[in-house]
Amino acid sequence: MSQLIGPGPIGVAGPTSVVYATPWPHKLGEVARDVEGNEYLFVDFQIAVFPGVLVGINDQNQAHPLLGTAGLPERVGVVITDATSAQAGWVQVYGLHNAVQTGAASGGFASDQTVEYTLIPQGSVGTPSGTLALIASATTIGQNPIFGMWLSLLTTVSDLTSVPANSAVSTSNASGPNSAQPATTSHIGDTYAVFLNYPYVMGTLVPIDASQS
Repeated sequence: MSQLIGPGPIGVAGPTSVVYATPWPHKLGEVARDVEGNEYLFVDFQIAVFPGVLVGINDQNQAHPLLGTAGLPERVGVVITDATSAQAGWVQVYGLHNAVQTGAASGGFASDQTVEYTLIPQGSVGTPSGTLALIASATTIGQNPIFGMWLSLLTTVSDLTSVPANSAVSTSNASGPNSAQPATTSHIGDTYAVFLNYPYVMGTLVPIDASQS
């Protein structure tokens, strides 16, 4: 749970862990920051979402689980807490998030820091929907990459103060899965520490290998 602040005095209805029914206490698209410099966007959830999953955000600041098959350009955020289709709340769009969910069983997609990975949306609908997938960056297979999001090397991070209260962080497998678990029952795989820099997708398949672009 993060307490939100602003560049000056800011009035917020609650921390990032709170979701709201109409009337919204904030305007959709409103932005706030926490004391660690992480940034959040206030969005209207279109279907049920869960902590640590990715959402696509349209021009009306409506959010839905991010899928690689969507084929639309949109912004990307990480869900902070459970929400239903009748609620609005905060998603993270900038900064470090240490528990982004994958759709893989234990072991995840990456096991060490010897391979460079590109982050891509989940390829098909699963439970939970909107999980993160990875692909080795050396491949030339067309994918829908998430721009502005990358795996964080946990060995270089000295202060993960945003760890959920029921979690423990492992610094092994520095660019791979860690043991931080989002506070939700809808979770099937490992999680990854990810840095977000206002991520987005273009909705088109492109080669991952830079030499093929």
